[in-house]
Amino acid sequence: MILAGDTGGTKTRLALYELDGAKLHRQTTETFVSRDYPGLEEIVDVFLDRNRATVKAACFGVPGPVVNGAAKTTNLPWQLQEEKIAQTVGINAVRLVNDLVATTAAIPHFSPDELFTLYEGSLESEKKICAVLAPGTGLGQAFLFRDNGHYHVIASEGGHSDFAPTNELEIELLHYLKKKFEHVSYERVLCGPGLHNIYNFLKNSERALEPAELAIRFAGKDPSAVIAAAGLAGEFDICAKALDIFASILGAQAGNLALTLLATGGVYLGGGIPPKILPKIKEGATVASYLDKGRLSDVVKKTPLYVIRDDHAALLGAASLAMEM
Repeated sequence: MILAGDTGGTKTRLALYELDGAKLHRQTTETFVSRDYPGLEEIVDVFLDRNRATVKAACFGVPGPVVNGAAKTTNLPWQLQEEKIAQTVGINAVRLVNDLVATTAAIPHFSPDELFTLYEGSLESEKKICAVLAPGTGLGQAFLFRDNGHYHVIASEGGHSDFAPTNELEIELLHYLKKKFEHVSYERVLCGPGLHNIYNFLKNSERALEPAELAIRFAGKDPSAVIAAAGLAGEFDICAKALDIFASILGAQAGNLALTLLATGGVYLGGGIPPKILPKIKEGATVASYLDKGRLSDVVKKTPLYVIRDDHAALLGAASLAMEM
């Protein structure tokens, strides 16, 4: 048995995988509220206590950079160390990777029905390098390259790189965010809280009005989820506009990744948000921004753009990495 984990700022999911030859079969999966626990070890203890199994190896995708087997999670007050986790939970082989490394490691294992093709690209394009862009609680990025039949994942914290507006409205959005944050990264706009930032920009700049009914809906709920749901339903103009801006910026940054490492094997939109707003992404603004790269648009035109539909991608990727230990 292999234990795989997908740790996020909102929730942590653990799963047991059984190795059958070269294939991994997911057995038991459980979800935990991350902030209800002081650390990952406590969650693993609860999970293993419920699911009696002899675990050979474990790999956990965590939100934040992993250096020398240690990580301080970006959106959680956790300090994680491979050696400490192994000793605490009684598993000999434990590996920590960035959560997007885990998702990216799943790319070679996807079946066609686990992906939605937004843009086909060119059949003749080289498939050696791929990129993942994943907005959720935060914004993750990572890359995959193939060398002599073996796949390697490159971690990235590119979600914290400088936000680059591409039109006058986004320039105004940048000015608005600069008044709130010392540094405006892509994560300030391309994640759940980022969608709320876009919404507040439209409201506070009086580019759109907040209806009283909508303000009531926010009470006790995740505002980003409310905005996304209303925007998809076309209920309120301010929500629809916020979602339009989000979808356009998402495409622009996806195109940036295609250029950064010539990721002509494909750019994959992962994380919790893209599958949930797929109807909006399919409307065309995301692809239009993706392809709009001036003199190097032809490079991006060769590169496919996908949405990862598999909700367990990070777990599958973590399991595949644990299998290599």
